[in-house]
Amino acid sequence: MKARTGLTSPLAERIVQFVAFKRMQGYDYGSGGDELRRFDGFLTRTGYGHRVLELDVLERYAAAIAALSHSSRVGRLSTVRQFSIYLHTLAPESAVLPERLVPRAARVVRFYPLSSSQVGELMAAAPTLGPGDGLRAECIRLLIGLLYSTGMRISEALALNLGDVRSADSMLFVRRGKFRKERLVPMSASTREAVERWLRLRARYAESGPGCPLFVTGWNKRLSRDRAYRMFRRLCSRCGLGGTPAPRLHDLRHNYACACIARWRQKQEDVDALLPVLANAMGHCDFHATEIYLHIHAADLQQASGKFRQHVYRTMEPSP
Repeated sequence: MKARTGLTSPLAERIVQFVAFKRMQGYDYGSGGDELRRFDGFLTRTGYGHRVLELDVLERYAAAIAALSHSSRVGRLSTVRQFSIYLHTLAPESAVLPERLVPRAARVVRFYPLSSSQVGELMAAAPTLGPGDGLRAECIRLLIGLLYSTGMRISEALALNLGDVRSADSMLFVRRGKFRKERLVPMSASTREAVERWLRLRARYAESGPGCPLFVTGWNKRLSRDRAYRMFRRLCSRCGLGGTPAPRLHDLRHNYACACIARWRQKQEDVDALLPVLANAMGHCDFHATEIYLHIHAADLQQASGKFRQHVYRTMEPSP
């Protein structure tokens, strides 16, 4: 077991079981596994010989990484805390890493609000990216419109293949979203028309098999994340969109979520009931992740945020 996993502490087998448990839940847990390997190394170096965790070793581990950055300490200690809770469930005598040892800080949300007219300006400026056959300009134009109208993650959009486009149903199939979660993403009528126009243009420059990339900038050459970022930054510069923070492609996802909430409020819809729908559409594994998108127009959405919290906490309460 130890030779195969590279883990050498008395808790090596339990760590392997915990990582497998997290992956069974749908988490990739690559970085989490790395954090636990570091913890395992600490246990080995310090000569820890128990098969359960003691509070003393957890406190010593927190002290040993005190010189690391805030984010690094949060990542490592949060993961060890999750593992300690898992181990405590199996062996109640095993200590749980106290929350007080995990550094806390207010989360700063990086966000650039974009109006629909500004998004339109970005799309209209696409032909200015440079000479060529128009494929690159149309590619980034569609990408911007798709992210803004569907709320997809940039990684999900760039991973789309032709077989994932279901025009007849006005759907896009995300095969491997965050946490390996599959989902169908609905397209509006205008978005579907834009995708179909792109497919007609694309067919002249790339193969059209179901496994071929949707977004291409050359013959079967999938649009890369770095190139998409570069083109987007150039378009923002041409449209005079800058500042600190500067707009990012991911801000289109933020704006999609906020626009949905704003429309619901304008129509006097029940935001409390619809937020779980938004969480599902955006591929969140839990409702808490969706709450980050309530930061825009905070004064207007304060009531909705409060209702959202109440809804989540009610669903978590045990039945009488």
